[in-house]
Amino acid sequence: MPDREAPSVPGVESIVEWFGTWPSFSDAEVIEISLLRRARSSVVVHVWRMTSEVDPKGYYVTDHHAVVTVWLEGISDLSLQDFSVQNVIGGLSIDRQGSVYRVSLRSLFGIGGHIDAERVSLSLQPGRPKDAVRAEA
Repeated sequence: MPDREAPSVPGVESIVEWFGTWPSFSDAEVIEISLLRRARSSVVVHVWRMTSEVDPKGYYVTDHHAVVTVWLEGISDLSLQDFSVQNVIGGLSIDRQGSVYRVSLRSLFGIGGHIDAERVSLSLQPGRPKDAVRAEA
């Protein structure tokens, strides 16, 4: 499988190092969105790597769980819909569009949409979040 292209934003190196490539964010869960008009806003996502192993119940085994935070400054536009108790996305992308970055969330269940911001950066915290609906026990 070819490597997905990582966005050119600060912090991307830690994500690629943890996962071995830029993750697809397929089936990841948005666990928090914080929008602040005079400070850094954020989208917090629980993401993991799916292996080819199957557990005794027939589910794919996952590893490299992490909480990835997308930091946003200078938000100029957004369109978000369907925030829910569980917000599973089919993908997350960060693309440069002229003078802004567009962070897009492709909804599978729950939140979807985009946020445009002047500056975007990333951070990673290894492990599962305590309140993630999809985190295995």
